[in-house]
Amino acid sequence: MKLFSLRLTTLKSKLYAIVFASFVVRVVAFFFLPNKGSLIPLDENGYSVISDAASTGKSVKDLLGGDELYLASRTLVLPASALIRIGVDQVSAVRIVSSAYGILSICLVALLFFKIVNKDSDTNKLGLQHKTLILLPFLAFAFLPSHLFWSILGIREAVMEFWVIAVFLLLFFIFEIKVKNRIFLFLGFLLGIVCVFSSRPQVGWVLGLSLLIYFTLRIKESTAQLLIPVTIVGMLVGYAVTSTYSVEVTSTFTTVTSESTTEQNIAAAGQLCKSEGEELMYKGVKFLCSKEVKKKSVLDLKNPGRVLVDQADTITFKHEVNKINAESAIRTLECPNSGDSRLDKYFCIAYRAPYMTFTFLFRPLLGPDVSSSASLFAAAENVFWLAAFLFILVMLVKNKRLAFFGAQLPSLLFATIYSVLAGSYEGNMGTAFRHKSLILWVVILLLASTIVATQQRRAEQQRISGSSQE
Repeated sequence: MKLFSLRLTTLKSKLYAIVFASFVVRVVAFFFLPNKGSLIPLDENGYSVISDAASTGKSVKDLLGGDELYLASRTLVLPASALIRIGVDQVSAVRIVSSAYGILSICLVALLFFKIVNKDSDTNKLGLQHKTLILLPFLAFAFLPSHLFWSILGIREAVMEFWVIAVFLLLFFIFEIKVKNRIFLFLGFLLGIVCVFSSRPQVGWVLGLSLLIYFTLRIKESTAQLLIPVTIVGMLVGYAVTSTYSVEVTSTFTTVTSESTTEQNIAAAGQLCKSEGEELMYKGVKFLCSKEVKKKSVLDLKNPGRVLVDQADTITFKHEVNKINAESAIRTLECPNSGDSRLDKYFCIAYRAPYMTFTFLFRPLLGPDVSSSASLFAAAENVFWLAAFLFILVMLVKNKRLAFFGAQLPSLLFATIYSVLAGSYEGNMGTAFRHKSLILWVVILLLASTIVATQQRRAEQQRISGSSQE
């Protein structure tokens, strides 16, 4: 059969093979994982129960997380609820959706890499010559144990990752690939931002901020000028669709009378009422006062700028809350200017940022950070993260460049801002270890570009030495 005699000779075919292998692993894992209960109870159970309620149209207000969690995870909950309606059990439904997002994320990263490489013929040639080296980062993206594990369970990690990658892929198409109907790219870009908010609003704000900074750097270009209002609209819509409703209660006094009188007299008597059950005389008629209570659901929207400031103000508080009852609590550095003013709080966040960012990216470390079998596993995997960053840094100094740096700049801005803010927010290493998987794809592309840049430098050196010998 031709299918089994297919030879994987091209970079594209080998990347597709990685995608297929990842799909097989996920299918096997799905059938081996227990479908009763969950492996991360507070998260997986929460999403599965909310998905089940959404499948029948029941209110989620009284469930764990309530309306707020539902609105902030609809990109996971709504597809899962559709599966539940056709007979899939609730835990399996959220896992299937998560796994599908995980596979699609690998496809998007591969597609983004193809498009970047094809823009440069020299880079494309080097990629064909050094397929094995180029494939190593993508193997890590597909099979790094924790990243694979998070994207199999019914949680939001794979969902967030997919929509963030989709936004940056569309951004690359808008700036670098000439297409006739760019309006669909702009609409997809707008929808992607909204879907990031519907996966986790905090990530949506970070994404929007990083995009606006990038467009400001390219403000002289008409495309960047168009994308600034598109991004702002996406952020506002994303904020609106993930905002909860508050109940607005109004009460007015009404009057009851058994005697015939005009509606005007009834209304006028109601204005004289001061308490429930009060009896009063008005124009010779006895009235009984009663209260009429009206409830109305109102979208609880605030000024988006005010929301950002409020979230920034609570970073330190959230960090302390996240440390409560945590086995791997992150120690808070003493701040030399610790006060209660907003300026003091921001100063302390900036002062602690280097330490907190390092902790977010690379801890727990082997040694004193290991307090359990789970932390030992995380520390062992963090060796990869530390080695990857050291390799990128050393090769950057040695090569004095990064291949396709311009195409990666938007994602690098996002990863930097996300790491600093998430590092300041996290209170325990366990949660931080999981949340940093969102930027693994950025690290993978950085590794690939570093490998290509290294091969470019070596090829140039060989050409120079060859010409000098002649």
